[in-house]
This record gives sequence, C-alpha cells and structure tokens, in this order.
Amino acid sequence: MKSIDIVIIGAGLYVCGKGTPGYGTILPAVFEWVRQGANINSVHCVATSGKSAKQLSRKASELIEKTGVTVDVRSYPETDEYDSAAYQKVLSLVEGPACAIVAVPDHLHHEVSKHCLEAGLHTLVVKPLTPTLAEGLDLRNIAKEKQLYGAV
Repeated sequence: MKSIDIVIIGAGLYVCGKGTPGYGTILPAVFEWVRQGANINSVHCVATSGKSAKQLSRKASELIEKTGVTVDVRSYPETDEYDSAAYQKVLSLVEGPACAIVAVPDHLHHEVSKHCLEAGLHTLVVKPLTPTLAEGLDLRNIAKEKQLYGAV
C-alpha cells in the first residue's frame, strides 16, 4: 500500500484534547489506524498559533509514549506568531497522495474545506459540514468535479 500524508487542520479539543488531560478523538484515531497497519508517512497538524502547535506536539509525543505507536507528527506554525493562513501554506507543502481532516470552528468549515478540495485532497469534516446549504452544495460540487471523496 502506498504511504499517505494526512493534514489535520485544527488543534483543539477534538483533535488532541486541548485544555483537557485527554487526547481528543482525531489524533488517537490516526494512531490507532497506524497501529492496525495504515501506511502513513506524516501527519501535518495545523493550528493558528505556535503556542497551540507546541501543545499539540506535546500531546502527540505523549500518545507515542503511551501507545508505543510511532507516528511522524509535524505541527504548524513553527513560529510563535499567529497565522490564520498556516493551513494554506501546509497544503502547498504536502504532495499526494494525501487527505485532510478539518476540525475548525463551524463558520470556517466551508473556507478551509474548499481550500483542501481545491488542493486535491480527499477531505473529512467534523460536523456540521457547513452552516448553510449553499456552502455544503458548493463543497459537494467541487469534490464531484475533482473526483475527490468528501464526508462528514
């Protein structure tokens, strides 16, 4: 099986358990997938601040230690500055095959998911897909046109 890169956009509670002693659901699910044999090259996790990226890196390191599963988790932005467009920079770095998991505030689902699809990534979005039907239909049309998988 060909190895893939995964881009996770968001670094909050769902992704890594930010603000809790837990680890969220998305990062642990990726670790479990690797444990079960998935061939993942790298997981690129994108926050909007270096502080959040560092917290995510700590959580990933703890998961590696607790699970014994080795996953190459890279976090962005790499500086301490706030960067709301960090995910766009990462999308331009990642070469296929790749997919994206979008776990950002609901009002950003359309914008972020659209960038992922336009970059040629199969895209999973935490619920809801989008706040409006028009935005959801737009994403569906882009995915269909580019022959990409998109789901909630």
